[in-house]
Amino acid sequence: MVRQMLTIRLGDSATFAMDAGDKRLQNSRSRRVSNLASGGTDLVRTASGRYVQDKATLSIIEPFRDLPAADLDAMAQRCRWRRYGVGQQVVGHQEDSRDVFFVVSGRVRVTLFSVSGKEVTLRDLNAGEMFGELAAIDGQPRSANVIALTDTLIASLSGEAFWQVLREQPEVAAVTLKRLVANVRALSERVFEFSTLTVNNRIQAELLRLAYAHLQDENYAVIAPAPTHAEIASRVSTHREAVTREISRLAQAGVIERRTGTLVVLDVARLRRMVADVLGS
Repeated sequence: MVRQMLTIRLGDSATFAMDAGDKRLQNSRSRRVSNLASGGTDLVRTASGRYVQDKATLSIIEPFRDLPAADLDAMAQRCRWRRYGVGQQVVGHQEDSRDVFFVVSGRVRVTLFSVSGKEVTLRDLNAGEMFGELAAIDGQPRSANVIALTDTLIASLSGEAFWQVLREQPEVAAVTLKRLVANVRALSERVFEFSTLTVNNRIQAELLRLAYAHLQDENYAVIAPAPTHAEIASRVSTHREAVTREISRLAQAGVIERRTGTLVVLDVARLRRMVADVLGS
């Protein structure tokens, strides 16, 4: 029960589209500019200066994995691409734009800032995930900031095109709905944790979420790259010093082990019990 409550839910929907005029890309002269480590496929720049991607790369996107090759080809020719460097902002809070974005390679972070300037991390998104669909669906301004954590390649499409794909591809629409439901459940769990758990317990719960996302076997996890103490503090609404103290205490207890660039959870079951005992009390 506790594991189900605290499991990280990763977004699993993405789709691509572009204006009809961009069909000219099909016949454009192209040249290769790089190779993506995630799929070993080539990003191609056309004579008009736009980027396209082949169907093999799009197949890493969860909703597209079972699509026929012809549909993947069409998607590849209908998307817009852009590379972002580390720390570069992709979208800003309250921006009045409607594009939907898809992380093809790299990783991004979704954040908000308080009036006092405190940064709150909402979640990290890896290759194969999407963001920006809320503004596309309800027409409201952006609900958060999104920044690149690594060199990142992102594909995007307009809100109108996104709606068109949802209507034309029921499988993509179904995955999008499931993703939205998963986000609502995850946010509900966060509200519950903030209302019932102490700071130390919230840190334990966050470490447990990270452990489930990096399991090596049932009771052992290697979190790499390890988040900084400040990053964990941002996720659970506390300060870096509190995270440092709790991680030191867990290390002394033999629950976790700190290594260069990684955080090893030696006893996932024990960490789970720590959180379960508090939730059940």
